[in-house]
Amino acid sequence: MLCSVGYHLFSCHRSERTCRRWLALDYAGISVGILGCYVPGIYYAFFCNTFWRQLYLVTILSLILAVFCAQVHPRYLSNDWRRLRTAIFCAVAGCSIVPACHWVWLNGGLRTDAVELFLPRIMVMYLIAGAAFLFYVTKVPERYFPGQMNYVGASHQVWHVLVVLMFYWWHQTAVYIMRFRHSQPCPGRATSTH
Repeated sequence: MLCSVGYHLFSCHRSERTCRRWLALDYAGISVGILGCYVPGIYYAFFCNTFWRQLYLVTILSLILAVFCAQVHPRYLSNDWRRLRTAIFCAVAGCSIVPACHWVWLNGGLRTDAVELFLPRIMVMYLIAGAAFLFYVTKVPERYFPGQMNYVGASHQVWHVLVVLMFYWWHQTAVYIMRFRHSQPCPGRATSTH
């Protein structure tokens, strides 16, 4: 979030080069934010299964590293690559569905205690993130009220509020999962590498 603050503060700099550097840092901050959501989620979801935990952590770290490599491409910040940038971030965020479904399956399905405790919290995080993304992409409400949302109420501001809310929600969820995981012994069958 600090990267985004820096970008918004200095995006009006006279130097286009400086502005582009701050924009690149803003995108890097988004990548770090996504990584910050993945790591505790995967770590504690697969706490009792070292193989899958390591596999998913290495996979997401590789994906984020690939995003960082793409971000240094000279055309990455161009308008030509705008859709590609959006697709990259959606793909990285969307990849979380695979370990989430796998976690549900490894825990015995939707009716098990751990899944019933944590899946609703995970779904709320996805809903908040999805709402933020919709505001960001559709440019609502300023699309319907041009010039009236220049200071307060613009979609980008709503996006930031929802992202902060999502990070807070996910932090609280991660603390909840951590306490649960450290208070419950790993079940015997979850230690195998299905």
